[in-house]
Amino acid sequence: MADNIDLDQLHDAILAKIKEQFPSLQTVEAYGADRKDLVVPAVLLELVDMEADPDSDPGTEQLAVVTKWAARVVFSFRQGNVKREIRKLAGALAVLVHDNRWGQSVNPAKVTVIGPDAFDPAFDKFEVWAVEWDQQVDLGASVWTGEGVTPDRVMVGYSPTIGPSQEGEYTELVSTA
Repeated sequence: MADNIDLDQLHDAILAKIKEQFPSLQTVEAYGADRKDLVVPAVLLELVDMEADPDSDPGTEQLAVVTKWAARVVFSFRQGNVKREIRKLAGALAVLVHDNRWGQSVNPAKVTVIGPDAFDPAFDKFEVWAVEWDQQVDLGASVWTGEGVTPDRVMVGYSPTIGPSQEGEYTELVSTA
C-alpha cells in the first residue's frame, strides 16, 4: 500500500458501499446523526481509534496503523420481529465488511465483533447491534514517488566475486515476461 490514504475518502467509500448494498436503510451516516429524530433502520459508522502497528513496516516511511471501526445497526424496538431482523442485518453487514478494501489502498477488513451494543443512553428506544472491524492503513506520504531512473538491466553477482573490479563475473538477469 504505497498510496497516502485519505481518511475522508475511506469514510465516504464505506458509507457508499453500505448504502449501495442495503438500499432499504433510511439513514447511513458517520458520527453526527441526530439521535432524537433518527430515522430507522439505520447504520451509523464510526472510526473508533487508530493504533500504531509496530509489526508492520510498509517500507515507505509511512505510519502503519490499525484502524478500529464500528458500524452500529439501529432499529426501533417497536419494529416487528426486531430481535431477529437486527441480527440478520448485522450478519449481512459483517459479510459486506469481511475482507473489503472499499476500493481504497488499504488492507482487507477483519471483522472482530458482531453483537449487541448499548453505546448511548439516548438510544433507549432503539435496538442496537454493532459490527466492529480492524483495518490496517498506512498514513502519510510515501517516499516512493515513482521519480528517478528505472534500471534497464539487472546484473547478479555472488560473494566473494562482487564489486566494481569483478564486473566480468556478473550475470545479466533476463526477463522472461
